[in-house]
Amino acid sequence: MSSFLQHSIKCNHIEFPNIPNFKECNNNLVKQTKLLSGKISNIPLLIYSVASIKQQLCKMYMQPGFEESLRKWTQRKVTNQLLSDVYDGRIWKTFKINNELFFTPENADTNLGLMLNLDWFQPFSTTTHSTGVIYVAICNLPRDIRFKPENILILGILPGPNEVGLHMINHYLSPIVDELNELCKGFRITTYERSSGRDIKAALIMTACDIPAS
Repeated sequence: MSSFLQHSIKCNHIEFPNIPNFKECNNNLVKQTKLLSGKISNIPLLIYSVASIKQQLCKMYMQPGFEESLRKWTQRKVTNQLLSDVYDGRIWKTFKINNELFFTPENADTNLGLMLNLDWFQPFSTTTHSTGVIYVAICNLPRDIRFKPENILILGILPGPNEVGLHMINHYLSPIVDELNELCKGFRITTYERSSGRDIKAALIMTACDIPAS
């Protein structure tokens, strides 16, 4: 190995920091190549693409009719106590933040209930390569439009080539959890219906995926 490759950027993460003498990961994070100019180029071995939930919500709230769609669940008519959607369940009726009900008709279009999904797919037809996608659906939206591409929040794309092990998924979820915690506190954005802005909150209330993913 050439001398300029001996100082490759390595991972200094310690999986179990409370265990004495537990070593750092020390795996290479980049592939280094030497350019014609003599400089060293660091190319990441894997790229984890993470999208901001807030930025995606800002775009959605600027779409005509989006806020109206969020309010439609308050106009539903349920007969014979039939459980036909998430709104009929205990979580939607009793979920609280700071000891206050989160889902009420008054905040139907500002307090969002999120459904987290994780699934894997094969992007190539000529080779085996599993790519994972972490995405969120907004439960406030009616079921017939809830899972349309334009209403889905893409949170992260796991690069593969294999499905992530159980203990490793936490590393991919970490930045998403940080933003979800911020969303619970709320943030102010400009919307299509209110140019002066309004306060939006969002809370993760369920996951929808197979048993290994969940």
